Amino acid sequence: MLWFLRDYALAAVVLRAATLAFTSILIGGLFFAAVLLPRPIVYPGWSAEPQQRWRRLLVFAAVGLIATQAIFAFLDGALLIESAGLHLSDLWTANFLQASALLMAGAIAILLFLWRAVRMYAAALLLALPLICGTVWTSHAVSRMDDRLPLIALTATHQLSVALWIGSMPFLWLLLSTIPSQDARMGEIVSRRYSRAALVSVAALVVSGVLLAWQYTGSWSGIYGTGYGLVLIVKTLLLGPLLLLGAANFWALRQPAGRIQSFLPRLRLFSEAEIGIGFTIILAAASLTAQPPAVDVTQGRVTLPEIAARFTPQWPRLKTPPAGALPPVASMAQAERQYAANPDDPKAANDAAERAWSEYNHHWAGMVVLAAGLLAFLAKAGWGRWARHWPLAFLGLAVFLFLRADPEAWPLGPRGFWVSFYNPEDLVHRLIVLLIVCFAGFEWSVQNWSLKDTRAALVFPGVCALGGAILLLHEHAMGSAQEELLTSMSHAAIAVFAVIAGWSRWIEIRSSRLTRVRTVAAVLWPVCLIAIGLVLLNYREA
Repeated sequence: MLWFLRDYALAAVVLRAATLAFTSILIGGLFFAAVLLPRPIVYPGWSAEPQQRWRRLLVFAAVGLIATQAIFAFLDGALLIESAGLHLSDLWTANFLQASALLMAGAIAILLFLWRAVRMYAAALLLALPLICGTVWTSHAVSRMDDRLPLIALTATHQLSVALWIGSMPFLWLLLSTIPSQDARMGEIVSRRYSRAALVSVAALVVSGVLLAWQYTGSWSGIYGTGYGLVLIVKTLLLGPLLLLGAANFWALRQPAGRIQSFLPRLRLFSEAEIGIGFTIILAAASLTAQPPAVDVTQGRVTLPEIAARFTPQWPRLKTPPAGALPPVASMAQAERQYAANPDDPKAANDAAERAWSEYNHHWAGMVVLAAGLLAFLAKAGWGRWARHWPLAFLGLAVFLFLRADPEAWPLGPRGFWVSFYNPEDLVHRLIVLLIVCFAGFEWSVQNWSLKDTRAALVFPGVCALGGAILLLHEHAMGSAQEELLTSMSHAAIAVFAVIAGWSRWIEIRSSRLTRVRTVAAVLWPVCLIAIGLVLLNYREA
């Protein structure tokens, strides 16, 4: 097995996120077609293209759910067989296997329904029942000894609310993107219906989420002092802009019937950002399953004085320790053998010299991002045409990371250039460098009007938002749960700012005819870049 695929905990979170995302799309799609669309579905003069695209999205989600659960069941089963010495016949009573079977059965039933049925009716919503049961089956609620039934009911309500709100939004976007101008009235009807359903879903989502959060944290220290609480904070912070976008659409749909059609382009634009942020929250929610509930973590919580001490501003580290002070570099074969013998070896955590080197990398990266954010802000304010070259600052960051990010690899360390690609950390850094070069080149061409393709302009915000989402999964081995949590707080802040920056820039690019929206978005994303730079400048690992 390739070494960079060794992290089962990370794979489990990604698979859980894919499960929640595909399940939400399937339930949301069935609800959209059965409840929100008026009858008949096909209007005279309206092509069947929207229906075909909805069906393709549902088929994609169903096939994706089946594949995800097959991989999940295989990995979990192989892990149990290898670690516990079980046989394949012993796994049939395992909760994870039964839940996977239920989810796959629900997805297969939806595929059969799509194959046999021409139109979707309310009866199709019954197919959502095995999907909800399958996702709840592997949640924290089922494993609790106390108040299990209320927690299961709250978890089911929470996940169903997400599916009806976020899961059905891509289908609304497809409708608004493909509906002909002569059928704009239908877009207005469906948007109003969706708005009312989303309002109820958001209310149920917030109420059930608050009750679950308090049940699983138990105290304020469980919120700010544990990894579970940190994920809850991230979800709440990302929910804020999502609710603002939803409120803007809700207000637009309160206009008189004759004016709503002029707001449909803005509804479509805000829906794009809502979809992106919504599925980022689903990714964060998936990582909750990898964290024990805070109420069960009674030892090793981070205190407020420790948080204040870690994030008190200090002068950045601009010089690395001598390369000779770093630990000796083991060969890749030796490193793989050590990991196979003890994957959780606390000696694998960074020592003082390695932490100093990491802080040095983060601080220099912070200066580059801060400079880029300030120049972007000046360019948007019209205070200097030269400031529009701000994307070139990221090329300097790419060169710096390529040369200095990994002291054990070429050109600084003994590991050769190609050999270092077998190290997952080195591989990630190389990929980050490639992404930085790509979006810096695209964005510089866009800012200087040499590249006028809108799709090219969306590369920078897309990479920014995706990078922020992926950063939610990033961890550092510190040898201490408290140190890892304090470091994760910095990563979480950067991730939130990156997601907001990416979707703000996306809205600016796509809102060419919405002057006020474009103005707000144009100011917001440079401010987020500045905030990311400041967080990086104050990054510390001890």
